[in-house]
Amino acid sequence: MKKKLFLVVAVITILSLAIFSSCKPGEVVTETETAEETTEEEATVEEETAVEEEVAEGPTSVKFGHTGPITGFLAVAEVICNSMYNLFTEQVNEAGGVPLSQYGTMVPLNWVIYNDQGDTGRAATNVERLISQDLVDIIYGSYGTFQGFAQEPLVNNLAEEFKTIYMVGNGTCVKWETAEEFFDIYATDEPYSENGMPWNEWEYTIWTEGPRAFHIEALVNVLQEVGVESVVVWENGTLYGAESSRFLEYFLPQVGIEILSKDQYPLDILDFSPLITKAQGLNPDAIIQFSYPGDGMLSIENMIAMDYNPKLFYNSLGTTSSDAYTRFGSNLDGIMYQSFAFPTSPLSVGPFGTGIDVMNAYIEKYGLAPDLVDGPMAYGTVEAMYELIRRAGTTDKDAIYAEILKTKDNPIPTVLGPLYWDKGPWPELPETVGQHIGTSDTDLGQDCQIIAAGFGEMGGLEREWNVEDWITGTPLYPKPDWK
Repeated sequence: MKKKLFLVVAVITILSLAIFSSCKPGEVVTETETAEETTEEEATVEEETAVEEEVAEGPTSVKFGHTGPITGFLAVAEVICNSMYNLFTEQVNEAGGVPLSQYGTMVPLNWVIYNDQGDTGRAATNVERLISQDLVDIIYGSYGTFQGFAQEPLVNNLAEEFKTIYMVGNGTCVKWETAEEFFDIYATDEPYSENGMPWNEWEYTIWTEGPRAFHIEALVNVLQEVGVESVVVWENGTLYGAESSRFLEYFLPQVGIEILSKDQYPLDILDFSPLITKAQGLNPDAIIQFSYPGDGMLSIENMIAMDYNPKLFYNSLGTTSSDAYTRFGSNLDGIMYQSFAFPTSPLSVGPFGTGIDVMNAYIEKYGLAPDLVDGPMAYGTVEAMYELIRRAGTTDKDAIYAEILKTKDNPIPTVLGPLYWDKGPWPELPETVGQHIGTSDTDLGQDCQIIAAGFGEMGGLEREWNVEDWITGTPLYPKPDWK
C-alpha cells in the first residue's frame, strides 16, 4: 500500500512541477494556505491593479481568479484542472492575448490563484479576497459540487457591490430537492426563480456542467440498449454522488431495471473489498459507481486484485486521467464514464480547435494523457470565461454578465459542446456517456468514444437536437476481462 501511495504522489508531483513551471512571465500565480499570508506575487497583483486603475484607456490584462485544492484530499483533481487551464492560458497568450474591442487592443490573460485544500471555509476566504481585494474580472470556482453551493451565497452577496461572476466548472447545479421538482421547472415558460425573482436578476454563480438529470438519462439509455436488467450502485458521500443516485432511482423504474443494492462510501475510502464481495454475491448485470478520481481508481485496483469483472462497469470520474492510463493501461477497456462532446464529437470545438486538437496539444505539452472528464470541464469553463469577456469587449462586469443572457441565441462553442444559459444558471447542454473501447497500453485518450447522450426527454422535455451529432461509437458489452 505504501508503495502504491508513493507512486500516486510521485505522479502528482511530477505533473504539478510540469504545470507550474509552464507559467509564462505574464501570469500571476498565487498559492496560499490562508488569506492572511502575503507574498511577493500578491504584492505584484496589488501593484498591477493600481496601474490598471490609472490607465484610462483600459486594463493592461484580463485577470482570472481561482481557488482550488492544490493540496489536500482533492489535490489529484486540482492537478487535472490546473493542467488544462494552464494549457488554455498559454494558447491565449501565444495568440496575442484577450481581445478587448472597446479599447482596440489585446491584453494578456493572468491568474490569481489560492489554495483552499478542499475546505469550504478556506475557499470562502479566498473567494472574498479574489472579489473584494484582488478585483479579478471573473472566477473559476473550486472543485466539487459541494464547493459551488458553499460559495454561492457569498458570491451573490458580494455581487451587490462587485458583480463578479463565479463559474462552477467541476461541479453540478442542484437547485431542487427531487427529480420531479427539477422537471417541474421546465413545465412553464418562466425562468427559474427564487423568492419571486428570476435567476438572471440575482444569480452570479454560473454553472458550466449540465444537470445530472441529462447525464443519468444518457446512462440509462446505455443500460437499456445493451440489455441490463439489474444494477448495484456505489456512490461517494458527496452532493455529486447523492444527486446522481437521485436521478438514477427516478429513471430506472421507468425502464424496468432493478437496483439490487445501493451503498454510500466515504470519499477517503481505503478499501472496496467489502463492497466488491457484496456485489459478487448479488451478481448484477452492472456496477454503477458515482466516483471522484481517487476513489474511482481505487475501486478498479481492488476489482482487479479480487478478479471481479462485472459485465458492465460505469465509473464516472475515475478512469480518464493520465494517472489512470499509467496505472491500468489496457485494463481500462470497456469501462464507461461521465462525458461531454469531448473529444471526438464534431460539436467539441472552441477557439483553439477541436477536442482532438486540444487533446493532442495537451499530450505535446505534458507528455501525458489529458483527463477526459474533469479536464475538458476545466478547459471548457475557461473557454467560456474567455469568450464572455471577448464578446463584451471589456472587463466591465455588467457587460460580461449581459453576454451570458445572450447565449441562448448565440451559444458559446467549447470543447464540451455549445454552451448557453436559459432556464436557469445551469447550461442547456446534452450530457453523454463515454467508454474506453479497444484500449491498449499505449493509448492516451485515443480509445475514448461517446456511446450515448441525454437531454431531458425521459423527463418529458421537448428538445430540438440531433443525438447523432454527439454519439461517436457503439457500446462495448459485456466488458472485456481484466488482463
